[in-house]
Amino acid sequence: MPVTVCDRPIRVFVHLAHGFGASQWEAKWKRGEIIGINDRQPYGYFWAREDGCLVEYSQDKEERFVGKLMRLGARALLGFDFVHAWRNRRGIGRAEIVWTHTESQYLAVLLLFQARRRARRPKLIAQSVWLFDRWNRLSRLRRWFYVWLMRQADVLTVHSPENLERARELLPTCRSEIVPFGIRTEPIRSRPARKPHDPIRVLSLGNDRHRDWVTLVNAIKGWDRCVLRLVSRQIPRVLIRGAGNVEVVCPKTNDELMALYEWADVVALAIKPNLHASGITVVEEATVCGVPVICTDTGGLRAYFSDDQVKYVPPCQPEALRRQIASFAQDDDAGAAMVKQARERMVAAGLSSRDFARRHAKLSWELLDTPALRRATPSIIGQQNSTALSPHGSLRSARGAAFALSLLAGIAALIEIGPVPNQARAEGAAIDLCAFVPTFSEDFDTLSVSAWGENGSRWIAHTPWHGDFGDAAFADPRPGFPFRVRGSILEIEARKDADGKWQSGLLASAAPSTVGFSQRYGYFETRAQLPPGPGTWPAFWLGTNQAEGSKEPGVEIDVLEYYGQFPNAYHSVVHVWEKVDPTKSRAQDHITDVSPGSLTSAFHTYGVDVEPDWITFYLDRHETWRVATPLELQEPLLILVNLALGSGWPIDQTPNPSIMKVDYVHAYRPRAKDEPRSCTSAGEGTSVPATRRRGVR
Repeated sequence: MPVTVCDRPIRVFVHLAHGFGASQWEAKWKRGEIIGINDRQPYGYFWAREDGCLVEYSQDKEERFVGKLMRLGARALLGFDFVHAWRNRRGIGRAEIVWTHTESQYLAVLLLFQARRRARRPKLIAQSVWLFDRWNRLSRLRRWFYVWLMRQADVLTVHSPENLERARELLPTCRSEIVPFGIRTEPIRSRPARKPHDPIRVLSLGNDRHRDWVTLVNAIKGWDRCVLRLVSRQIPRVLIRGAGNVEVVCPKTNDELMALYEWADVVALAIKPNLHASGITVVEEATVCGVPVICTDTGGLRAYFSDDQVKYVPPCQPEALRRQIASFAQDDDAGAAMVKQARERMVAAGLSSRDFARRHAKLSWELLDTPALRRATPSIIGQQNSTALSPHGSLRSARGAAFALSLLAGIAALIEIGPVPNQARAEGAAIDLCAFVPTFSEDFDTLSVSAWGENGSRWIAHTPWHGDFGDAAFADPRPGFPFRVRGSILEIEARKDADGKWQSGLLASAAPSTVGFSQRYGYFETRAQLPPGPGTWPAFWLGTNQAEGSKEPGVEIDVLEYYGQFPNAYHSVVHVWEKVDPTKSRAQDHITDVSPGSLTSAFHTYGVDVEPDWITFYLDRHETWRVATPLELQEPLLILVNLALGSGWPIDQTPNPSIMKVDYVHAYRPRAKDEPRSCTSAGEGTSVPATRRRGVR
């Protein structure tokens, strides 16, 4: 069941490792290059949107050789990637709570909190994976440093009972919780019952540092009743030398990996003793794919699956592993029965990415509703080499830490890509439209639209790049649907057709193959009333008008992107879409808070001023956000306005019909210095050109 939430969503920032940027991940996922059963966004944290969370992911910033070298150098010095956190500091800073996936991210975020002390900082869910396994190998100074940081986390989370016990032992005054890890379960597929092959086919996967390849290979090497395929980048080739029945394979796409699961009779995981449930991802993947699992009994895996669901063998015993594999070869029904029970366990225990995100949402609501507890400084660090710090030693350490923080912040600022905003106008300043000249005025006294501009119409009803989106198909215009003009107000309607399928409407001001309007710089504005209800997804946005087949990067500016689930906020986003290498695409997102329901109960203006150096966003002609203009903006921008549905949100409760009302769409170019000004007051501290004085109604 969804988490019970109030009517105000939580702003969540998910800070992941460099290389896991949301835009890059999704582009690879669509191409099938993210190997494994994964969600379209890393680890499925975005599912928390169902439980009242506005989720934003960290992004990989473009870096040159020197910047990368310094980032990696700082990571080697600290043991975590501080520079990556620094580059994402704006997203982290505007969140109410930050979620991290491993200690490398949460230690960096905690250090960022120290380097940028503020009266209010976000809460932090600090998830540990490998740290406690290698704790005793860290120097005493590093252990002290990490504990000093970890004490400031609002809650420490782990994936196994063993890690939980270790966390509470090392940090007895900090709150620690288990959050079971889960994967995407939607692709659960039926696998026809079949006898094990002869020789039996064994598959093993993973790059975790705790994989015990020696035990696995020794269990199978030279056994003519078994063939083994290994999927890993970490296997020493000398280990399989002379083993004709052992093969290392490297799937390059997800389809190739799924074919390996289909090939296998059993998945076998030999794992070294650990604390963090090493191998759980592969166990869950194999279960989803219908393959039984044999696994080393270590790491807390029994907290996920029992003996009836996974067959366990003792660590470091190749003979026991071979005997268990042989037992599968002799029993045609054992594997299918295990898979059935393991799948039932995944459902009953909530071992899915959706439940993983839901548990984070539940923790977040709890943390934001409960005052933070004061925590005393631990006098010891673990049980080994435990020594209390003297007051003088603590003072010297604090001074050293302060110096280090200042130094790190300075280094991070030096190597950051892109300019730091230099505010030219005060936050919330009103735009003066007398500085502009009208270039495009659509007041919807009538409407000129066709599917693709067949009759030289002013608007087309699809995206020019043939990239329609959402859960409601954008319909070709026909009398009365999806567009109507009533009293100089455009209505864009979304409704179900006779077959129960949703349709809606989009307007675009240009297409590469037809005449139309586009403009590189200037002020763009609409006045609209948004439709209420969950699942609605109206937008007013701009996109570069590029020739068909262009390989140049595209820029998208979302002036307004509204999700009906959250009636007290909307998004503004600047995207850079890389066509040659989509993994380098990036985005910057801003959330504007509003009074609940205000955007659906009345008309408001949504505008953006695009200049060579800055892009400035406005609500009711008052500034809400400013971001540096991407260097990739080299072509004119066309205008789009639409009513879509979905964007990952359920539409089963979306009102049928839903209607977006649009008063006008205007564009302006900057006024030259020698051009005369001809304006009239429009109230609320703004001015408008004399060509448009309709006012707010």
